[in-house]
Amino acid sequence: MDFFIRKTARDWFRDIWDEFNALPGAKAAPNFDAFYFCFIAGITANRKEYLPAEETAQLVPEFPEAYKSRGALLVALFLNQEIRNQGVLLTERKRVHDDISKLVDPRAANHLSDYGVREFNKYSFGGYEALLEWFDGDRPRSLETFLRTFKLKLDEALPTGDVG
Repeated sequence: MDFFIRKTARDWFRDIWDEFNALPGAKAAPNFDAFYFCFIAGITANRKEYLPAEETAQLVPEFPEAYKSRGALLVALFLNQEIRNQGVLLTERKRVHDDISKLVDPRAANHLSDYGVREFNKYSFGGYEALLEWFDGDRPRSLETFLRTFKLKLDEALPTGDVG
């Protein structure tokens, strides 16, 4: 199962790709970069959204090279949020195991089951809606401004001392 991005999200980020790709050592993966920012916003805002297939665009089946080293962290953030949303206590070992086993497939290149990827994508779809709110509906025109505002909004959205 592949990661998918909301088609409108691709367009929303279009003005900053050239800047991003000009950074030293940057690898061109603009659509996954957009997916990443949407996903982080969705996890932070705890916002998931289902979208019909015609409103999405297929990306890749696994984390691109630039994200491979962070893939496990992204999956961990996802699992943490899903367990919180289910109201499962970490001391409930069987329940934690049952819930995680539905979402994870250790044999998959992206470490997620098909169901897990679908739920992971929903955070990206919902995160796009959060970004629209954070940026008052206006799309980013420069990478510097986007990153500054994105960090500020993340800091505002996360309670002090919360790491996930």
